[in-house]
Amino acid sequence: MRISSRGFWVRYSTSLLFAALACGCAVFGLIGHAMPDPTVDARYKSLAKQKVAVMVWTDRAMSYDWPTLQLDLSRGIQSRLQELAQKKDHPKELEGTRLVAAESVVRYQQDHPESDVEAVTDVAPRLTVDRLIYIEVQQFSTRPEESLELYRGSLTANVKVIEIANGKAKQVFEDPSVRVVWPPKGPEEGSPGLGDADTYERTLGAFTTEVVNEFVPHVQPRE
Repeated sequence: MRISSRGFWVRYSTSLLFAALACGCAVFGLIGHAMPDPTVDARYKSLAKQKVAVMVWTDRAMSYDWPTLQLDLSRGIQSRLQELAQKKDHPKELEGTRLVAAESVVRYQQDHPESDVEAVTDVAPRLTVDRLIYIEVQQFSTRPEESLELYRGSLTANVKVIEIANGKAKQVFEDPSVRVVWPPKGPEEGSPGLGDADTYERTLGAFTTEVVNEFVPHVQPRE
Protein backbone atom coordinates (compact mmCIF):
# COMPACT_ATOMS: atom_id res chain seq x y z
CA MET A 1 0.00 0.00 0.00
CA ARG A 2 1.34 3.36 -1.02
CA ILE A 3 1.32 6.22 1.49
CA SER A 4 1.16 9.67 -0.06
CA SER A 5 3.98 11.99 0.91
CA ARG A 6 1.42 14.68 1.72
CA GLY A 7 -0.38 12.44 4.25
CA PHE A 8 2.91 11.40 5.78
CA TRP A 9 4.06 14.94 6.36
CA VAL A 10 0.69 15.98 7.82
CA ARG A 11 0.82 13.14 10.33
CA TYR A 12 4.48 13.78 11.07
CA SER A 13 3.91 17.52 11.69
CA THR A 14 0.92 16.78 13.94
CA SER A 15 3.01 14.34 15.99
CA LEU A 16 5.72 16.92 16.43
CA LEU A 17 3.16 19.52 17.55
CA PHE A 18 1.69 17.24 20.20
CA ALA A 19 5.16 16.28 21.40
CA ALA A 20 6.10 19.95 21.72
CA LEU A 21 2.93 20.74 23.62
CA ALA A 22 3.49 17.83 25.99
CA CYS A 23 7.07 18.90 26.56
CA GLY A 24 5.95 22.47 27.16
CA CYS A 25 3.41 21.38 29.76
CA ALA A 26 6.08 19.40 31.57
CA VAL A 27 8.42 22.39 31.55
CA PHE A 28 5.74 24.72 32.89
CA GLY A 29 4.92 22.15 35.55
CA LEU A 30 8.55 22.04 36.65
CA ILE A 31 8.70 25.85 36.69
CA GLY A 32 5.55 25.96 38.83
CA HIS A 33 7.05 23.54 41.36
CA ALA A 34 10.31 25.51 41.40
CA MET A 35 8.60 28.82 42.20
CA PRO A 36 8.65 29.81 45.89
CA ASP A 37 5.43 29.68 47.89
CA PRO A 38 3.67 33.09 47.92
CA THR A 39 3.78 35.38 50.95
CA VAL A 40 0.36 36.49 52.17
CA ASP A 41 -0.06 39.89 53.82
CA ALA A 42 -1.49 40.33 57.32
CA ARG A 43 -5.24 40.95 57.34
CA TYR A 44 -5.17 43.14 60.46
CA LYS A 45 -2.12 45.39 60.82
CA SER A 46 -2.67 47.55 63.91
CA LEU A 47 -1.08 45.61 66.76
CA ALA A 48 2.21 47.53 66.60
CA LYS A 49 3.04 49.59 69.69
CA GLN A 50 -0.14 48.37 71.41
CA LYS A 51 -0.87 46.50 74.62
CA VAL A 52 -2.67 43.36 73.47
CA ALA A 53 -4.66 40.67 75.27
CA VAL A 54 -6.08 37.40 73.93
CA MET A 55 -9.43 36.24 75.32
CA VAL A 56 -11.06 32.90 74.46
CA TRP A 57 -14.75 32.22 74.97
CA THR A 58 -16.27 28.72 75.16
CA ASP A 59 -19.79 27.70 76.12
CA ARG A 60 -20.43 25.86 79.39
CA ALA A 61 -20.70 22.41 77.84
CA MET A 62 -17.36 22.84 76.10
CA SER A 63 -15.76 24.17 79.27
CA TYR A 64 -17.01 21.11 81.11
CA ASP A 65 -15.61 18.69 78.51
CA TRP A 66 -12.37 20.63 78.00
CA PRO A 67 -11.67 22.59 81.21
CA THR A 68 -8.24 23.85 80.09
CA LEU A 69 -9.20 24.78 76.53
CA GLN A 70 -9.57 28.51 77.24
CA LEU A 71 -6.19 28.80 78.90
CA ASP A 72 -4.35 26.49 76.51
CA LEU A 73 -5.64 28.30 73.44
CA SER A 74 -5.17 31.84 74.71
CA ARG A 75 -1.71 30.95 76.03
CA GLY A 76 -0.72 29.43 72.69
CA ILE A 77 -1.76 32.49 70.68
CA GLN A 78 -0.33 34.98 73.17
CA SER A 79 2.97 33.11 73.43
CA ARG A 80 3.38 32.81 69.66
CA LEU A 81 2.69 36.51 69.07
CA GLN A 82 5.10 37.42 71.88
CA GLU A 83 7.78 35.15 70.45
CA LEU A 84 7.46 36.82 67.04
CA ALA A 85 7.39 40.32 68.54
CA GLN A 86 10.64 39.69 70.44
CA LYS A 87 12.59 38.30 67.48
CA LYS A 88 15.39 40.46 66.14
CA ASP A 89 13.82 40.33 62.68
CA HIS A 90 10.26 40.71 63.98
CA PRO A 91 7.45 41.66 61.59
CA LYS A 92 6.79 45.40 61.48
CA GLU A 93 3.18 44.58 62.34
CA LEU A 94 4.39 43.55 65.81
CA GLU A 95 6.86 46.40 66.36
CA GLY A 96 6.66 47.32 70.04
CA THR A 97 3.66 45.07 70.70
CA ARG A 98 3.21 44.10 74.38
CA LEU A 99 1.28 40.92 75.17
CA VAL A 100 -0.70 40.45 78.37
CA ALA A 101 -0.18 37.05 80.03
CA ALA A 102 -2.97 34.63 79.15
CA GLU A 103 -3.28 33.54 82.79
CA SER A 104 -4.35 37.02 83.90
CA VAL A 105 -7.06 37.20 81.21
CA VAL A 106 -8.45 33.78 82.14
CA ARG A 107 -8.36 34.76 85.80
CA TYR A 108 -10.46 37.82 84.98
CA GLN A 109 -12.99 35.59 83.18
CA GLN A 110 -13.15 33.26 86.18
CA ASP A 111 -13.57 36.14 88.64
CA HIS A 112 -16.24 37.78 86.47
CA PRO A 113 -18.47 35.00 85.08
CA GLU A 114 -21.03 37.64 84.10
CA SER A 115 -18.65 38.69 81.31
CA ASP A 116 -19.64 35.53 79.41
CA VAL A 117 -23.04 36.99 78.63
CA GLU A 118 -21.95 40.60 78.09
CA ALA A 119 -21.02 42.14 74.77
CA VAL A 120 -17.27 41.93 74.26
CA THR A 121 -17.20 45.68 73.54
CA ASP A 122 -18.48 46.22 77.10
CA VAL A 123 -15.91 43.85 78.62
CA ALA A 124 -12.83 45.01 76.67
CA PRO A 125 -12.37 48.46 78.32
CA ARG A 126 -12.12 46.82 81.76
CA LEU A 127 -9.00 44.90 80.74
CA THR A 128 -6.86 48.07 80.45
CA VAL A 129 -5.48 47.09 77.06
CA ASP A 130 -5.39 48.78 73.64
CA ARG A 131 -6.34 45.74 71.57
CA LEU A 132 -8.28 42.60 72.42
CA ILE A 133 -8.09 39.52 70.21
CA TYR A 134 -11.34 37.73 70.99
CA ILE A 135 -11.83 34.08 70.03
CA GLU A 136 -15.35 32.62 70.16
CA VAL A 137 -14.92 28.84 69.92
CA GLN A 138 -17.90 27.42 68.05
CA GLN A 139 -16.85 23.77 67.83
CA PHE A 140 -14.01 21.61 69.12
CA SER A 141 -13.45 17.87 69.14
CA THR A 142 -10.66 15.31 68.96
CA ARG A 143 -12.85 12.56 67.50
CA PRO A 144 -15.42 12.61 64.67
CA GLU A 145 -18.98 12.08 65.90
CA GLU A 146 -19.49 9.28 63.39
CA SER A 147 -16.55 7.18 64.61
CA LEU A 148 -15.66 7.80 68.25
CA GLU A 149 -12.96 5.12 68.24
CA LEU A 150 -10.93 7.07 65.67
CA TYR A 151 -9.17 10.43 65.99
CA ARG A 152 -9.35 13.62 63.97
CA GLY A 153 -9.21 17.00 65.67
CA SER A 154 -11.31 19.92 64.49
CA LEU A 155 -11.74 23.46 65.78
CA THR A 156 -13.93 26.25 64.41
CA ALA A 157 -14.03 29.75 65.85
CA ASN A 158 -14.92 33.35 65.21
CA VAL A 159 -11.88 35.65 65.51
CA LYS A 160 -12.46 39.33 66.31
CA VAL A 161 -10.28 42.31 67.15
CA ILE A 162 -11.56 45.00 69.48
CA GLU A 163 -9.85 48.40 69.60
CA ILE A 164 -10.05 50.34 72.86
CA ALA A 165 -9.39 54.07 73.20
CA ASN A 166 -10.53 56.63 75.80
CA GLY A 167 -12.52 54.00 77.66
CA LYS A 168 -14.55 53.04 74.60
CA ALA A 169 -14.31 49.90 72.48
CA LYS A 170 -15.31 49.01 68.96
CA GLN A 171 -14.97 45.89 66.85
CA VAL A 172 -12.76 46.57 63.84
CA PHE A 173 -11.98 43.12 62.45
CA GLU A 174 -13.72 39.77 62.17
CA ASP A 175 -13.00 36.43 60.56
CA PRO A 176 -16.22 34.55 61.32
CA SER A 177 -15.19 30.99 60.55
CA VAL A 178 -11.57 30.04 61.13
CA ARG A 179 -11.43 26.25 60.94
CA VAL A 180 -8.66 23.69 61.20
CA VAL A 181 -8.56 19.91 61.18
CA TRP A 182 -5.70 17.66 62.23
CA PRO A 183 -4.27 15.67 60.61
CA PRO A 184 -5.04 18.07 57.72
CA LYS A 185 -4.91 15.36 55.06
CA GLY A 186 -6.18 12.46 57.14
CA PRO A 187 -9.38 10.56 56.34
CA GLU A 188 -12.59 12.34 57.35
CA GLU A 189 -13.70 9.36 59.39
CA GLY A 190 -10.56 9.69 61.53
CA SER A 191 -7.40 7.66 62.11
CA PRO A 192 -6.59 5.03 64.73
CA GLY A 193 -3.88 5.23 67.35
CA LEU A 194 -3.38 9.01 67.59
CA GLY A 195 -4.82 9.50 71.08
CA ASP A 196 -6.81 12.37 72.55
CA ALA A 197 -3.85 14.18 74.11
CA ASP A 198 -1.75 14.36 70.95
CA THR A 199 -4.75 15.23 68.78
CA TYR A 200 -5.75 17.97 71.26
CA GLU A 201 -2.29 19.53 71.30
CA ARG A 202 -1.75 19.42 67.55
CA THR A 203 -5.21 20.75 66.73
CA LEU A 204 -4.66 23.73 69.03
CA GLY A 205 -1.24 24.24 67.48
CA ALA A 206 -2.70 24.31 63.98
CA PHE A 207 -5.40 26.76 65.06
CA THR A 208 -2.85 28.99 66.79
CA THR A 209 -0.93 29.24 63.52
CA GLU A 210 -4.09 30.21 61.61
CA VAL A 211 -4.94 32.96 64.11
CA VAL A 212 -1.42 34.39 64.28
CA ASN A 213 -1.32 34.45 60.48
CA GLU A 214 -4.17 36.97 60.56
CA PHE A 215 -1.73 39.50 62.07
CA VAL A 216 1.61 38.90 60.33
CA PRO A 217 2.80 38.24 56.78
CA HIS A 218 3.25 34.52 56.23
CA VAL A 219 4.14 32.00 53.56
CA GLN A 220 1.13 30.20 52.10
CA PRO A 221 2.14 26.72 50.88
CA ARG A 222 0.87 25.82 47.44
CA GLU A 223 -1.74 23.06 47.22
